Amino acid sequence: MIAGAATDAFAIDGVAPRERVSPRDAAEVRDAIRAANAAREALVIWGGGTRIDIGDAPERYDVALDLRGLSGVVAHEPADLTVTVRAGTTLADLAKVLAPHRQWWPVEVAHPERATVGGTIAGAAGGPSRYRYLHPRDWTIGVQAVLGDGTLTRAGGRVVKNVTGYDLTKLYSGSYGTLCALTEVTLKLTPLPSTTLTLRADLPDLAHAYRVGRELLRERLPLDAIAVASGPAAQALAPTWAALFIRVAGNAASVARLREAAARTVGRLVEDDASVWGRIAALPADARTSARGTWPPARPVEPYAADVVWYPGLETAHLMDEQEGPELLAAVRGVAETQAGALVLERGPAELRRALGTWGTARIPKTIADGLRARFDPNGVLAPGRMP
Repeated sequence: MIAGAATDAFAIDGVAPRERVSPRDAAEVRDAIRAANAAREALVIWGGGTRIDIGDAPERYDVALDLRGLSGVVAHEPADLTVTVRAGTTLADLAKVLAPHRQWWPVEVAHPERATVGGTIAGAAGGPSRYRYLHPRDWTIGVQAVLGDGTLTRAGGRVVKNVTGYDLTKLYSGSYGTLCALTEVTLKLTPLPSTTLTLRADLPDLAHAYRVGRELLRERLPLDAIAVASGPAAQALAPTWAALFIRVAGNAASVARLREAAARTVGRLVEDDASVWGRIAALPADARTSARGTWPPARPVEPYAADVVWYPGLETAHLMDEQEGPELLAAVRGVAETQAGALVLERGPAELRRALGTWGTARIPKTIADGLRARFDPNGVLAPGRMP
């Protein structure tokens, strides 16, 4: 285990820890958390840092637990479409291992060269692939994790049929490192499609793009991904003020048919480079201000912002306009919550965070949240104060 003085690179909201600890295996993660628990120190888990900004400022912060040293493939079973990796493995490194077998873990996130598998699951990271492949937790079948008291645990299994009963892998997803430190994960894989095509429609404004996106959804085409960008977000991707992106995948004949069907609804479509999806995913992650609004597909809300990335069908919109003050975002949050949705301030200056708050109305009753923390982290060691 490597321990050393903290650096500014591990500060959160201007608060730096006393030290950084870099374990090299699960046993060293267990030892680090046990030591923090015994000393009643506060510990924040780090992966690639792509989602570390999400959350309230920590109430206490003594140790940064850097899990990037836990990397590499433990077992890959191509015939079973499963792989077990250490949690600090980046998505880019995982893709390199799987590519020769024409397989992939169908999760797209910002900066895959830095984003770790464990951080992607713990942070419930979103991206273009969710339209077809849903949530990262749906492709996670087993985990090894260390709880807040230093207990090393396993949940799920290494084959798909072993996932039965109460699935802790689902509970850990989206816990942002407040219930456990993931050390090893087993993932479901899917074959890479033989043909993939990315298409773009340049549109005059967001309102027009909203209508076209809704019409395309009504056609129920089996698209691989769909996204809309407007304002500065669109101009970072294409020479237009609003753009609709779609991806189709399959064999060559089906891709050609899907392209023709989409063009009948959308109008003129031009081919774009596949790398645009990575840039779309990165826009909210790189923005100084980014609020993620979500709502049920059955209750669509038209996204409003001068600078937005919207995923139709997923009903997720990233609002990135730095001119939007707390009053406007609070109003958007109110609309989303009345539709059983939410608005999370993922990134923003300190004054906006203080005025608006990160999470909005808690969606888990306090008694349940307190009970979970008492069971998994009884002494409040893991990222205290970061989640409601």
